[in-house]
This record gives sequence, structure tokens and C-alpha cells, in this order.
Amino acid sequence: MSLTATLERQTGRLPAELTSFVGRRAELEQTRRLLDGHRLVTLTGPGGVGKSRLAVRAARQAQDAFDDGVFFVGLSGLTEPSLLAQTICDALGLGERGGEPAADRLAGHFADLRLLLVLDTCEHLVDECAMLAEVLLRAAPGLNVLATSRQPLDVMGEYTFMVAPLGRPGSGASRGLDGMSGLDGMDGLDGADGEECESVKLFAERAAATVQGWTLTGADRDVVLRLCDRLEGIPLAIELAAVQLRAFSPDQVLGRLGTHLFQARGMRTSLQRQQTLRATVDWSHDLCSAEERLLWARLSVFANDFDLDAAEHVCSGDGLAAERVVEVLSGLLEKSIVQRADRGGHVRYRMLDTLREYGAESLAGQGRLEENRRRDRCFGWYAGQLRRARTELASAAQVRWLGWFDRERANIRALLGHVLETADTSTIREAMGTLGRFWALHGVLGEGRLWADRVLESRDTTGEGWSGVLTVAALAMTLQNDLGPAGELLDRAFEQAHAEEDRDGIASALSGQGFVALFAGDFDLALRRLTAADEVYGDTGHDDVLVLLVEVFRGAVYLFRNELPAAVAHADRAVRIGEERGELWVRSYGTLVGGLALWLAGDLDGSLPRLREALRVKRDLDDGLGMTLALEGIAGCLCSRGEYVRSTRLLGAADRLREFTQTAWFGPHHAVLRDVYIDQSVRALGQEPYRIAFKEGERLPLADAIGDALDEPANGPAPLPDAAVRGGSPLTERELQVAELVAEGLSNRDIADRLTIAKRTADSHVEHILAKLGYSSRAQIAVWITARETPP
Repeated sequence: MSLTATLERQTGRLPAELTSFVGRRAELEQTRRLLDGHRLVTLTGPGGVGKSRLAVRAARQAQDAFDDGVFFVGLSGLTEPSLLAQTICDALGLGERGGEPAADRLAGHFADLRLLLVLDTCEHLVDECAMLAEVLLRAAPGLNVLATSRQPLDVMGEYTFMVAPLGRPGSGASRGLDGMSGLDGMDGLDGADGEECESVKLFAERAAATVQGWTLTGADRDVVLRLCDRLEGIPLAIELAAVQLRAFSPDQVLGRLGTHLFQARGMRTSLQRQQTLRATVDWSHDLCSAEERLLWARLSVFANDFDLDAAEHVCSGDGLAAERVVEVLSGLLEKSIVQRADRGGHVRYRMLDTLREYGAESLAGQGRLEENRRRDRCFGWYAGQLRRARTELASAAQVRWLGWFDRERANIRALLGHVLETADTSTIREAMGTLGRFWALHGVLGEGRLWADRVLESRDTTGEGWSGVLTVAALAMTLQNDLGPAGELLDRAFEQAHAEEDRDGIASALSGQGFVALFAGDFDLALRRLTAADEVYGDTGHDDVLVLLVEVFRGAVYLFRNELPAAVAHADRAVRIGEERGELWVRSYGTLVGGLALWLAGDLDGSLPRLREALRVKRDLDDGLGMTLALEGIAGCLCSRGEYVRSTRLLGAADRLREFTQTAWFGPHHAVLRDVYIDQSVRALGQEPYRIAFKEGERLPLADAIGDALDEPANGPAPLPDAAVRGGSPLTERELQVAELVAEGLSNRDIADRLTIAKRTADSHVEHILAKLGYSSRAQIAVWITARETPP
């Protein structure tokens, strides 16, 4: 997901509805009326009754009433209560603001907005949701909250609306235990309009989607009426029944279901509908093979969607061979126990909350030892992936790993809560070191700080091997402007690394100390520490993405000291290092710092292309921190060219993005740069015209602001990059050289020999070329080169 379409395209957008929405007209109308008259509305009811679908549809219909939008936050995968506010911040794209608690950030952000916040699946966090909702509603008079929960939040002013099952055939008739005696003559109609009742219509639509050509006609109709009545109109139960038509006739489905419900009815309490759903899931469970039941239970360790590789590793063994997982998973897909949940072109799978909970109960029934074994196995899988990522985050594989972390973050977060104090020490150490880098690259500082604090509290970090964890913990503290504790941790990290002769640890700790000094405004100390970190490696180079930032920070220090040639030199070195590795994140920050230095030096022709190139890359990486700085830099260049209105609009857009990111990579000093062109624009335009232009920029969709900054035509194709390119190509000079050699048919080894570079560097260049051009094969590169060299 990208921030570049509009600022509203956050993870908090309303989820797409993948199946038809049946009925619920009265409930939708009632929910809309409740939202008009009550600031907190909670949809309650048992699992599977359709609370989430109703909430999403009602929120979508209510969007026009909320000037600042509707945001959806799903909480089913969140198992750490203390991360509730941070999770909502992440969904809305709200970044860090020093060490300010996430709840305070939310309250401040919502204070002057008119929006609807949908909190889905609150029952396992009901106390935390209640407290946070009350805080936010008191702080933000324009905020409405629509929650779904199996129980009310019990907050003052809350209006609870019990979501009933769908309309059933013969709902007014008396029914015996076998569900048959009261149904004679039942017509299955839902009122005077002659349409089928909602539950029958839902069954018919899902059955038709399951079995090609199936229709509700003839003898099947009476059976389906009885079946939907027996299922009491519970949508999830009806959908589970409909999918069984792949293997059984409606008569067989009803017969098998009847046995379960007969057994369940004798045990019912006041939770009658919940018992019906339970009996339906029991029935689906019994229809599964032994391997399918085993896989169902083991898949419950994933808090969110998962991929096949993870499922094969985590769920295999002890009764389920790894090579059998894909076939067994296909069986669960056919039975709608598991669903496809593809994201970003990656095939993913998930289970509905109710079915995952059922699987978790089944896993717990196998004993605590098996339950812990599966969680440990799951964490071990992710730890292994993190181990690979650590070595590749500073390479052309960086973008792929950032996408992977986006997809797996919820699963890793849930597992951390279970294994943080029990997992093997070396595994925790290694995993936390890499996670710290991911949190830094994504700007997820609050969560990084929380887990770092948990590790420091629960583990003895005075022994060997903890230097890297101490450094990433200090980085999170520094970005929250908590410099004292950060400095103490870095001193410990340096001492440990030095005692262990750990070169990576020494360099990381030194660069961290330079980072703290930069934030504190001690530029001389910052340079000494950053230079020392670089000297640890000398000419041999290094592959730690955080240590790669050393040259960027040195450039920033010289920038703030107004030593602009040195700033450009170090920024350019950061770019070269990134190019050699095929890395983009650090490289684009180097491009950005170099552009800012050239702007201050008065070289607009050199500055603007660099800043635009940096903005393009940051847009592609979805790096809100970098986009904010690039937009501000381009605004400065436009101001220097006398385009004051356009500059001010971009500044307004950047400030709006800043509210979501709270940019802090270069410490508090970068605000001085903004003040320069703000003063110039105010003097040139006057206070009121400046304010109007700024407000226009704040309202400008982010995609439009970026398009303006890049001189891209509105709603048109993006022009090719105009920095470090040749002949209208999106590639750098070196990448064009490599592409031309690919077109000649040379292998990566031959290219490396021809250009006198390492084969790894050639590999990175080719991977980066494919990514930039959107291609998947070397043959496509050759065609592109040929077309480019052919005159039109």
C-alpha cells in the first residue's frame, strides 16, 4: 500500500468487500441513525453474526457525513493490549512525536477533525478499548467511534445495538427439537415484496458461487428453507453449510447438521445462537480429515494472514508431513475454513476469527507442550527469515524485505508477546537486532521502543552478544528525543562490542553515538563518532543498513555547520555506496541531503533534480519521513525561484504529511531550513495570501502534491527521472551500462569482469534494473534497450 495516491490511502481505509452483501437494510438504516445521534455506537452479538460486515457497510454509507474521513482498524490479530493505541496510530499513519505516548498523539490528532473511527473486534481488549475510546471522545468533539464487540464497552454515552441474525423462514412458527414439526407450509418469503428471506438468499448466493449452475429450485427449495431455519439465520453458519454442497446434496447437509444440532440443543443456555454456531463449526470440523483438523489447529498460531512457506514449516511434523501441507490446505480452502487473502501480489491465506479461535481451542486441547512447541516453531521460522533479512537489507533485496515485514508484522508482534521471556536467548538477541532495523526503516518507533524496553526489563543484557540490541534500543530512544538513556545504552553497547572484538557492534555503537550527538546539536562530537564508525571498516565496506547511514549523517552535520561542499561530498558518497549495493533507502537520503546542500549553496539547477529524484524513490518506498523532507526541500527551491504560491502549497502538503510522520531523522535542526523559505514566502506574498496558499496545500491530496513537486501532469503518466539519467531513462549511468551489457547477452559474471566490479554488485544492478523497469526477465531488458536506441 502506498501513501502516494492520497493521504487517505492508509492501512486504516475500509476493507474491500469480497462477497455480496445480503439484506440488513433495516440494520443499516438504524446504525446510520445511531451514528447521527451518538458518538459511540457498539455493534454487539455472537461470533459469526455479521457485526464486522455490517460495520464496514454502514461506515461506507456514512462517509459523506465525516469531512475528514472514515478509518477502519481491525484488532483481531492484536494480542498485546499495551499496543492498542500504537496500532491505531499505525493504521492512520501517525508517526512518532518525540517520546509522546501513542494515546496522546491520537487525542491531539483527532482534536479538530470530524471523522469516524471503526474499531473492529474489541472483545479480547474490551477494557483497553473502553478506556481509550473514553479518552479520545473527551479530547475530540468531532470524533465518532463505531465498534464491534461480543460485549459492550460500558463507556458513558455508549449506545449498544445487538446485531440479530438474518431473517429466517417460518420465524413465527413453533419448531420442535428436530426442527421439522413447525415448518409445514413455510414459504420462505420475507414480507410483501415476495423476495426470499435474507438467510435463504444468502445460502442461495453462496451455494451458486460454490457449485456452478446451482439454483434454488424444485425439491431443494424446501430442504434449504429447513436448513436455514435450523441454522437460525447466522451468516457464518449458513456460509459454512453452503460450501458443503461441493460434496453433499442439500438433503445430506441437512441430515448431517441435524445430528449436531440435536446434540447441542440439550446443552443450551441463554446463548442459544452461539451454541448453534458452535454446533455448525463442530459439524464442519467433523467433515474434515484427520490431517485437515490437525492443520486447522496448528494454523491458529498465526495471528494474521500467512503464506504457504510459513504454513509448511510451522505446521508440519508429528502426523503431517511437510509435502502434504499444500494438499491439506487446499482441502481447508474448499471447505471455506481457510480463505485466500492475497496482498500486494503475494498469495496469502487467513482464517476468520471464529474459526481461528476454534482451532486454538483444539490446539490447546492437545496439551500445553504442543501449544508451546507450535508457537516456538512459528517464532523460529520468523527468526530464520529475519536472519536472512539482516544480511540483505542493505542490498537490492531491500524493497522485497520491507514488503515482507509489512505483511508479517502482526504475526511477529503476536508471537513476541508469547516468547519474549521464554525463547532461546541467542534467538531473541538476533531477532530483536534485525527487528530494530525494520522498525527504524519503517519509522515504527513507538513499537520498537516498547519491545526494546520489554527486553531490557526481562533479560540480563550484561552478557555477551547484546551490543546490537542495546544499539537499536538507543536508536528508538534517540528518535523520541530521549537522549540521556540512549547515551548510556550506547556506552554499554560499545564496551560490550569492544570486549568481544565485534567489529559490527563497535561500528553500530559509534554511529549511534554520533546520531545522539547530532540530535543534541554537538556537531563536532557527532563528526568524531561518525568518522570513527566509518574507519572501523576502512576500505573493506560493510553491509549493515544502519551503519550505511553514517555518510548521510556526516553530510547532515556539515549541512547544519554550513560547510556545504563537504556536505555534498559525503552525501554523494552515501549515494555511491547505495548504488554499489543496489540499495535505495539510504541512497535516497544521500540524494536528499546533497540536494538540500546545493539549494543552500544557491545551485538550483543542481539541487532540484536531486530532490525530485529523492522524492520519487521515497514515494516508491512509501517512506513518509523521506517524502516530507523532499517536499520541503523542493518547496525551498521553488521559493528561491520566486514561485511563492506553489512553494507554500507544497509546504502545506508537507506539513500535513508531517502530522502523520513527525519527521525526525536529522534531529530538530532541519526546522531551521523550513524557516528560511517560510519567511521569504510570507514577505513576498503577505500574511493572508500565504495562509490561504498553505491551507490549499494542506487539503491537497498527497498524490497531487507529489505530482506538482515533480512537474508531473495531473492524472497522467509520470515522467522519467531527471537526475543521474541519460536519454530519458529511469536508470542511472551505471545501470544503463549494465543494461546494455545484458542486451549484448553477457552473464552477470561477464558484466562484473567487463566493468571491474564484484559479481554481487552486478547481481544487485540487474535486480534493481528489473525492479525499476517493472520487468521479470533479462530478455525484456534487451528489448527495452533495442527500442530505446531505435529512432522513432
